[in-house]
This record gives sequence, structure tokens and C-alpha cells, in this order.
Amino acid sequence: MKFANSRSERFRRLSQATHKASQWTVWLAVLIAVQGAQAQTAGAGQKPLRFVDLTQADVLALPAFEIGDADASATTPPVTGTALSEFIEKALEISPQLQQVRAQLATAEAGRKVARADLLPSLSLRRATGPEKSRNVGEAADKHTYSQNAIRLTQPLINATLFNEFQGSRQAEASAQYRLQAAYDNVVMSVLRATVDVATARLVLDFSNIQLAQLQNILTYLETRVSVGAASPSDLERARTRVLNARQTRIEQQANYRNATLELTRLTSLTPQAIRLPDTARFPAIPENSAQLQALAMAQNPEILALKSDVEAQQSRINAEMSRYMPVVGLSLERDVSKNVQGTNGPHTDTRALLVVNWATSLGGKEWYQAEQARAELRAREAKLTDESQRLAQALEGDNALMQSATLRMQTARLEQASASTVVEAVAEQLRIGRLGSLLDALDASERYFQARQRLAQSIGQNIKAHAQILQRTGQLRELQP
Repeated sequence: MKFANSRSERFRRLSQATHKASQWTVWLAVLIAVQGAQAQTAGAGQKPLRFVDLTQADVLALPAFEIGDADASATTPPVTGTALSEFIEKALEISPQLQQVRAQLATAEAGRKVARADLLPSLSLRRATGPEKSRNVGEAADKHTYSQNAIRLTQPLINATLFNEFQGSRQAEASAQYRLQAAYDNVVMSVLRATVDVATARLVLDFSNIQLAQLQNILTYLETRVSVGAASPSDLERARTRVLNARQTRIEQQANYRNATLELTRLTSLTPQAIRLPDTARFPAIPENSAQLQALAMAQNPEILALKSDVEAQQSRINAEMSRYMPVVGLSLERDVSKNVQGTNGPHTDTRALLVVNWATSLGGKEWYQAEQARAELRAREAKLTDESQRLAQALEGDNALMQSATLRMQTARLEQASASTVVEAVAEQLRIGRLGSLLDALDASERYFQARQRLAQSIGQNIKAHAQILQRTGQLRELQP
């Protein structure tokens, strides 16, 4: 009889607990729906979220750690951190990519100077002396010392080939300058990506630490309950499984954080203790109109400008090859002083001012075939320019869509985080008073809270990188350089 009464009493208590948990779940769902609707209404038209909105501080600590159970939490909050401009400045100093492009620019500059030198006057000095033996028919040989001094100063007046080659060298130098600017932008973009990745990985690692602590509290609570027979061992193992899964997630985030930090160190040779969080508020504004973006990119993108210069340089090469059919006109000032020429005689001086006309052509059509070769290369460069322009237009549309998507996902993730935070706080209160309503709801709440915060941090990072990518494609990223 007592056994039956005890069973009925436990059933009654279980029914009451289930009823209260159901009421609490319904009330919480209504509250979350109301908060979500209010936040959705208030969030419409708001600016994108920033890292500062998550950290409540502009500086983020970057403590060192080992992968495993080590905690990467900062002991004291940092006051100052390394700014993005400092990373960029250091990366521009040591970048091997920039060193290569600078060398290519130096080569192009030297090529232009060589082509220009061919258009300027040239000076030739010649001195010859040595024994000479002259003999006329029927006369004895005359042995003497021959000497001659010659000076030539020549200036091309009409040489279309040299002029076109000089024009091509100038356009090749302009192309090298644009490629140097593109390399600058690539370095800046790489540093910005690395900085954003470090910030994102660091924040997600903090979130994984919080998730692990929350699940560990639930596990400790269940261990106590199981020891007194108030909970089943299966619930304990279910919670332990979630804890182990959270620990694996934490180790993965530790590896991501470490890899991101190593990438930033590789690019800048700096190992900062703290960074100033990147923020799109410090970036140049970009046009919202897609047509304006396309026009700006075609007019300012350094890669497109470099390809256009390559096309112009190749056209100059075609002109140079075809101009070889034209005669060359030059001016020559000469002075020759000779002694003992064809015999023993005194010094003889010749001074000349000459207008020289040269015309030479290959009967096999060498010049024509060289021009045909240059035209084929021109078609290849024009096709490459068209292809890169189309790719740039497509990439701009993709970056713009990614930025808009990240903005919308940030708003949704913020609402999701607020809702999940409410559930997590309710679970924490239940653990504090020793009455956990539903184990599965408690475990799911912690996991969803972590995922919401992870998605929010990643969406903020994607928004920053998409914004910077658009600036790079439109040629405005140079404004971020120190």
C-alpha cells in the first residue's frame, strides 16, 4: 500500500513539474516572439553591427596559449592595441611580393630610359695608331706609323621606329606602376583579412569557453543528482557527451585562433598582445548603385588599368614594326684627323656636317611578319582585358551581394543571440535554485547560444572583408594605407 502511494506521489509530482515546465516554455516562447518582433522592428534600417558591439571595447587582447585545456583568457584588459594601419605599414616594408613588383617597375623604368636614349644624340670617339706599310707599284715599301682620330656626333631627326618603341616603353612603365599599386592593394587586403580572421577567431574562442563552462555546470548538477538517485545515469551521459563535443569545438577554435595569429605574424612579422578591432566606420564609403560601382571599378581598378596599358604598349610595338619600312633621317657632325695615310705625310683634317638618310628593308618580308606576330599578341591582350573586365564585374556583384547578405545575417543573428541568451539565463537560474526543468532544453540552449554568437561574429567579419574587397576592386583601398 505504501509502495503504491509512493508511486502515485511521484507521478503527481512529475505531472506538476511537467505542467510547470510546459507553462514556462510557453511563456518563454511568447516572450521571445515579442522581443524578436520588437527587435526586428527596431533593427530595420540600422547600420551593420561592429565587433565593438560584441566586445564593448575597441581593443581586443591576444593572449598566447597552447592547444588543449589551456585557457586563452586575458588576465587584464588591454588599454592600447596595434591598429590596422600599423600592421599595413609593417607589411608594406617586408612584403616579398612588393619587392618583386618594385624590381619589375625598376626594369620598366630602365627600359624607358634606354628607349629615350636612342632618341638623343650619341657621341663616338675613335683613335687608332700603329705601324703601317704602304707600297705602290714599282716603288719600294714605305714603312711608317699610322694614326687617326675620329669624332662623330649623331642625332636622329626622323626615326618612327625609335619613337614608337619609346612610346611603348612609356606605356610598359605605366603598366608596371599600376601593377605595383595592385600589389600594394593585395598586401593591404591580406593584412586586413588576417586581422579580421584573428578578431573573429578570438571572439569565437571566447564563446566556446563560455559554452564549455555552461555545459560543465549542467554536468556537475547532474552528477550531484545522480549520486542521490534523483536523476538517471543516461541523462548524465547525455550531458557528458555534450561537454566532450563542446571541448572538441573549443580545441578546433583554439587551432583556428592560433593559425590566424600565425598568418598575421607572417605578413607583418609582429606578434601583438592586443589589436584595435577593424571597423567599417573607418573605411571609405562605397556607392550603393551597382552601375556606379562598375564604372568606378573600370576607371580605377589597377589591374584593369595595367591591362589597358599593356594593350596600348602592344599597339605601339605594331607601329614600330610597320615603321621599319620608312627611311631614317639623321644629322651627323664629324671630324677626322689623320697622319701618314697611305704613306708618309703630314696631318690631314676633315670636318663634315652631314644629313644622312638610310633606308633598308628585308626582301623576305621580315618586318611584315614581325608586325603580324605583334598583332596576334595584341589580340591576346585585348581578349585578356575583356575577360578580366567581365570577371571584375561579376566579382563586384558577388561582393555586393555578400555584403548585403552579411548585414541581414547580422540582424538575424543578433535576434537569435538575444533569444538564446534569455533561455540560457533561465537555465542558469534553474541550476542556481536546483530545479532544472528539461535537460534537453538546457543542453540545446547552450549550444544554440554559442552557434548564434559564432554566426554573429563571422557575419561581422564577412561584412568587413566584403566591404574592403569592394574598395580594392574599385581602386579605393589605397586610402587605408598609412
